[in-house]
Amino acid sequence: EKERGVILEEQRARKGVQQRLTDKLFPELLPGSRAARRLPIGLEESITRFQRDDFRAYYTTWYHPKRVTVLAVGDAPAERVIASITKHFAAWQRPQAAPEHRPDGIQLYDTMRVIVVADPELTTANLEMLGLRRRMPVRTVEDVRRQLVERLGTWILNRRMEQRIREGTAPYQSARTRQGMFLGMIEQLSASAEAAPTAWSEALSSLLMDVQQARLHGFTEPELAIARRATLAAAEQAAQTEATQDAQAFIGAMNRAISAGELPRSAAQQVELIRPLLPEITLAEVSTAFAANFAPEHQAYVLSLPETAGIDVPQRATFQAAITAALAQPVAPWQSKERPTTLLDKRPTPGTMSEQSHFAPLEITQVTFNNNVRLHYRFMDFKKDHVTITLTFAGGAIQEQAEQYGLTEVATLALSTPATARFSSTDIRDLMTGKKVTAEGRLTEDTVGLSIAGVPEALEDGLQLAHVLLQEARLEPASVHLWKERKLQELASIRTRIDARVREAAALTISGNDLRRALLTPAQVQARAAALPEAQAWLDTLLRTAPLEVAIVGDIPQQRALELAATYLGSLPSRPRHDPRLEPLRRVAGFTGPVERTLEVETITPRAHPILLWRSAPWRDVQGRRLSFVASRILERRVRQAIREERGLTYSTATYAQPSKVYPETSALYVEFTADPEKVVEAVALAKTVVERFAAEGPTDEEMETVRKQLQNNLETMYKEPRFWVDVLSDLEYHGTRLEDLDGAIAKIVALSKEEVAAEIRKTVMSERFAVIIARPAKTPTGEERRSTN
Repeated sequence: EKERGVILEEQRARKGVQQRLTDKLFPELLPGSRAARRLPIGLEESITRFQRDDFRAYYTTWYHPKRVTVLAVGDAPAERVIASITKHFAAWQRPQAAPEHRPDGIQLYDTMRVIVVADPELTTANLEMLGLRRRMPVRTVEDVRRQLVERLGTWILNRRMEQRIREGTAPYQSARTRQGMFLGMIEQLSASAEAAPTAWSEALSSLLMDVQQARLHGFTEPELAIARRATLAAAEQAAQTEATQDAQAFIGAMNRAISAGELPRSAAQQVELIRPLLPEITLAEVSTAFAANFAPEHQAYVLSLPETAGIDVPQRATFQAAITAALAQPVAPWQSKERPTTLLDKRPTPGTMSEQSHFAPLEITQVTFNNNVRLHYRFMDFKKDHVTITLTFAGGAIQEQAEQYGLTEVATLALSTPATARFSSTDIRDLMTGKKVTAEGRLTEDTVGLSIAGVPEALEDGLQLAHVLLQEARLEPASVHLWKERKLQELASIRTRIDARVREAAALTISGNDLRRALLTPAQVQARAAALPEAQAWLDTLLRTAPLEVAIVGDIPQQRALELAATYLGSLPSRPRHDPRLEPLRRVAGFTGPVERTLEVETITPRAHPILLWRSAPWRDVQGRRLSFVASRILERRVRQAIREERGLTYSTATYAQPSKVYPETSALYVEFTADPEKVVEAVALAKTVVERFAAEGPTDEEMETVRKQLQNNLETMYKEPRFWVDVLSDLEYHGTRLEDLDGAIAKIVALSKEEVAAEIRKTVMSERFAVIIARPAKTPTGEERRSTN
């Protein structure tokens, strides 16, 4: 009975717009199939009705040794792993024969299907053209070649549609074609787009014209050449870094192959297969395959729209007429355009170093260039042939005045979709295609950043781009317009999303209603999008004058790392090393508890989401935040056991300590989960009691022993990961982190005593430091509202 409650709460946790749309669409897309009747979690009425013997019969029948594959990845000899698997699984027997696979019941489309669905909490128009075909496992070289031919075509069309979005000539906000598994049972070939609800007709016409343009006129030789280059580069990069990728990545690849009826292949084997195949694939083959796969006749056409005032949801006949009209439009061939081939005419003159030091215990070299750019370098080959460089600019959103909220978010679009005074974002995309490096903009509450990651020999390409952006980055009007449309839709969606509303309320509560932590309003979004010159000036100031801290972590020798940094970062104009004006901006009003707030959300999703929080140690209180971290790990187990395992009031809980680097007074110990709106008050009271009892009693010896073992293992693994050191070094000095505190940190954390943990949690769990926010539906539905499919 306890587990029944957990399963029902798992089902509740999945409820929402996408779940309701799926429930409406699957019977239409997959009539007669089991998936059309229910998803694997089952129906609520079945879960409520089933008894213990029913569950046992299911496990006994379907969890059969002859239907099981054990996947193992690890740093151990294969013989030892096999012996361990044999020891634990060889005795597993079932007296009855393994059950036969049941037919999935999915029928291929033999005519055009037209489907229109609506939901009151959807905020965008979603269009899809979907075709199905039986699975075609990749088992031979010829299969690999067929797959390559098909993927090259979809890659090229995706690139075309992305270009139209970048240039502002598409009525949709995103679009893509896709080939792949659908529900693990059948292959799908689809083209989809997302647009503003009022633009669904234009987006439909444009999407189908894009597909028809490729079908009727094919692709161009320059497009195929760049597609070949990008495909091979991606495969080679995967092979270079495969040996030291995460175990989970290996497991995932093996599982996908076996689920598709294929043998797993290594990345190196994939390169060996495709390298000779790519040059011989012709333009005619790619164009012909695409035309056949995306023929419009045997497709399902799906339109999903908001069911709200002002949106006219068409009847199916109207939608079908729009499809027919779009397919009948004449289309001209795609026109390829010559693009620049280099970012820089010549390498910059390298800057010089004014300081260099080495912290031997952690093998970290620190450098300051004459222009005051500060750099931290750490060699790591735990991830072979992979390097990450982060550029962190101090400031941004934390500096915004009330009339400027959202300005940094708009300004940094020039980094997330890179463009400059000389190069459009499409130019830069084409210049970087086929290079084994990526550059991505980053934004936090008090920083703006650029992250460059790739193989060592390609880092110079990424740093050249960074060098150009830091001096010439330009906002494109199309990017700002797209941001505005998406942001307004996101805000409309958040209005009915319990999780987003409760998290905003918690952020405002703990900060004392500091509006820098609030979501933007639609009026603010409109104002920011209309003030492009102001955003450009804000960006120029940040990139050219903000203190800049650089981290280089990975498989690259120090000499080469410093040489590249001196050339592309040390050569930049001088800037201040610190900005003392930022520190006062970290102060917030905070709150005095206890604070209890119930937030009523206009939603038809029958789910509540509470957040309980206690102000805790900030980032710079090293001992305090470590103790809070240990306490949160113990509390996670206690809270989960009480609320999920013993009472079945939730599917999962999250208990965590979050020491803030940005606004120290907002550091807190959090407990959050989802629950039945009718039972959420009971669940909150139980969670609060568990935390208060822990504060009163402290941890047990057994709990401390368990958490020490967990932390020893987790922290040792974390310290080996380059991404941990990237995070630490990217803002090391800006946020006051000391290398001395990192040296020997694992031993120091594991050595924390239960008395120290108890003392810290007693300081934290106090009435005046407590707040709870409960978000729930404004009116609790007796059953989930379902809308018709027009």
